[in-house]
Amino acid sequence: MRRLLCVTLALLILAPAADAARKKAKAGKVNDGVYTDAKYDFTLKVHDNWKISIKKDKENVRLTMIQKKYGVPADYIDAPDNTEVPKLTIIVDTCSLGPHAFLDSLVSRKFKSKQKSRIVGKFDLLQQQEIIPKGRKRWEVGELSGLIWTGQSKYIKEVQTSASSVGGKRVYGSYGGIIAAIKRGDNVILVHMMCEWSFFDNVMAEVRDILAGLDLEPKAEKTKAEDKS
Repeated sequence: MRRLLCVTLALLILAPAADAARKKAKAGKVNDGVYTDAKYDFTLKVHDNWKISIKKDKENVRLTMIQKKYGVPADYIDAPDNTEVPKLTIIVDTCSLGPHAFLDSLVSRKFKSKQKSRIVGKFDLLQQQEIIPKGRKRWEVGELSGLIWTGQSKYIKEVQTSASSVGGKRVYGSYGGIIAAIKRGDNVILVHMMCEWSFFDNVMAEVRDILAGLDLEPKAEKTKAEDKS
């Protein structure tokens, strides 16, 4: 009886520690500049100018990246905190539609679903009042084909130039962003980025490098290919 009581107490003590370990499980890890996702079996090369934040494994948001050195619009020189810092978010979710149709559903103002609401909450560009489509481009990862959609959203801000100033100035600007979608099996991989439109081309030069570093070929398939060779 005493032994059973000791075992029970030990389990009660260890249970919170085990729960804490599970709660801390990350979506993946970075080794030698490459992110490897623990659940969805893809890798991504990390760009030197982007700080990576790995999310919890139970979340659909797998990781985010924030640009370290970014441009500040001339209107914000005295108030740089008003700058929209370039941020890249990667989500993996289940999907029955193809990447083109799924992306169309995301940018549509009429289509509504619980899944879309979750994604919109993570994609800042889709939260803007008005979005101007700027184009679509094919996105290929290995043998898979997806889509990169580009949009722009204009804004007006009242900016206080200093803590001691009375009032401020009105700034007319625009955000630019992308949503990229590609599908593997039942999962769709979504990539979102938004930044100041005046620096969009410069930011996209680095984002394209990041997208080019995405590898969706399962490790098991690579092993089979290596064994055959």
